[in-house]
Amino acid sequence: MPERIRVTLRSIQILDKLEPFYKKRGEFRFLARVVVDGHLREVRFPRDGHYEISAHPEWNRLKLDRVLYEGPTPQAMTIELSGEELDSVTANDPLDQYLRAFQGEASAWLGAYGTSTSDARVDPAQPENMSKWRVAYVIEPA
Repeated sequence: MPERIRVTLRSIQILDKLEPFYKKRGEFRFLARVVVDGHLREVRFPRDGHYEISAHPEWNRLKLDRVLYEGPTPQAMTIELSGEELDSVTANDPLDQYLRAFQGEASAWLGAYGTSTSDARVDPAQPENMSKWRVAYVIEPA
């Protein structure tokens, strides 16, 4: 078992920009919550403002490579990701909530979650593939 691990959010893919057809992009912001052995760490991104992201397959992927956790290998870890499309006139539109809990032997957690490509290998049954967006991250030894 590794002594330390790192969780890196590789990318987010927007499948629905949650805007009227005449708007080419949506304005999104995200929150990652990582609970490690009962201790919460939150990461908002971007810190200020928003990302403008299209739902068009050629422009809908936001490459982040953002470290969500790096530290001692925990006994339990939960990764929760949420996002919203910002609206100025009406209430913001939330994206589906992502949640995955890890327990047991941490060496079994190591690997890639989600897909970093838009090819046919996307498994809709995986929790990383939600109806409005997809997430891809990796858990690796630090």
